[in-house]
Amino acid sequence: MADRSTSRKILGEKLRAKIVLIGDGGVGKTALRRAWLGEGFKTEYLMTIGADFASKEINFYFSPTKKNYIIKFQIWDLAGQPRFKAVRDLYYRGAVGALCFFDITNQESYMNLVEWIKNYWDFNGRGKLPLIIVGAKCDLRGNPAFPNQVASKHGQQYAAELTKLVREKNGFEIHYIETSAKDQINVDEDFLILAKEIISSVDHQEKERNDRKTSQKKMISEQIKSQ
Repeated sequence: MADRSTSRKILGEKLRAKIVLIGDGGVGKTALRRAWLGEGFKTEYLMTIGADFASKEINFYFSPTKKNYIIKFQIWDLAGQPRFKAVRDLYYRGAVGALCFFDITNQESYMNLVEWIKNYWDFNGRGKLPLIIVGAKCDLRGNPAFPNQVASKHGQQYAAELTKLVREKNGFEIHYIETSAKDQINVDEDFLILAKEIISSVDHQEKERNDRKTSQKKMISEQIKSQ
């Protein structure tokens, strides 16, 4: 008989989080998603048509508030080819997080992150929301067959600059992380770090709402006293 204590889910606040995987075609989005979901790495697979959908539930402990969360990720893996752009913009709506991919051996895919991030923030319906910059295929780092690689420091510097835009007002940080679906490097970490920043953003928004309510009540109270 199974032990009830091990079969029971960790109690916690439930959170449903729609996230999008974005970046140019062929940069490693689908390979990483499959690795995280346990579908295995494949060197050849069918091109994504518009978007692929998957879901996964995780237990996450958020240390700043000492709360447990049960997060159900709704994962939309968006096709990166330009011909899907008109359809792709629709999938941003309602997303609360994004993994923004580039291929470390492809400088153009890194340069295109600017447009990907702009579109995510423009079309999600709520402005600047959490994202992680993902340098994929890091197993190829230092491979002489790919001489024009994007240095790690560039990804780190870009994440730091974006963090300056969002940390104070939006309550989260933007991280840079290098991954390899093939070698199983930082497959889980991408999603765990994104979970942390999504919760940070939600917590920040809740505090702001409470602060506004407190300020309004104080203003009304002062008006009544002055009459």
